[in-house]
Amino acid sequence: MPGKASVTRSVRIEKDADERLRHLAEQGDTSVNTLVNRALRKFVEWDAYGEKFGFITLPSAMLIKLMDCLTDEEARELGIWAGKNLVKEYITFWFKEVTPETLLEGFPKLLAKYGRAFAYEELEEGDRRTIILKHGSGAKWSTFYEEAIRTAFRDHLKREVKVEKSENQVVVRLRLYE
Repeated sequence: MPGKASVTRSVRIEKDADERLRHLAEQGDTSVNTLVNRALRKFVEWDAYGEKFGFITLPSAMLIKLMDCLTDEEARELGIWAGKNLVKEYITFWFKEVTPETLLEGFPKLLAKYGRAFAYEELEEGDRRTIILKHGSGAKWSTFYEEAIRTAFRDHLKREVKVEKSENQVVVRLRLYE
């Protein structure tokens, strides 16, 4: 990774995996080294914990369809439940404590980066943050994300956040320190 210290390590890679890596590197106009580093970073930041936490991989179309089966109120209740329960368990499992920094790092940054649930943008002005979660999953997912974030900050950090939502986007405004 650019700008980060690195170490040299020799590893043995199965021949077919090496061939696939070389092919992917050529297709992506990048190096095998870059692909290997991305894969290792994803493993140490996401996969190693996700497997232990019980994450599963599903097509996004299935998740969108499942959410569509809920009423707006059920989507809201699911978001509140996730903010109270799931987010705390997830952040504690990954980072050992829930702080403003770990909450933002785990949900939504890591979820955007590796879970690919939404695109994540953050604007930092001193201790003020504006966070944008851009997804293409519809209004019920926006309701879910809105309630999960609001509930997580309120219940676990005793902080209120301002949340604005549209059909495919949620904007969160907060102060990191009070």
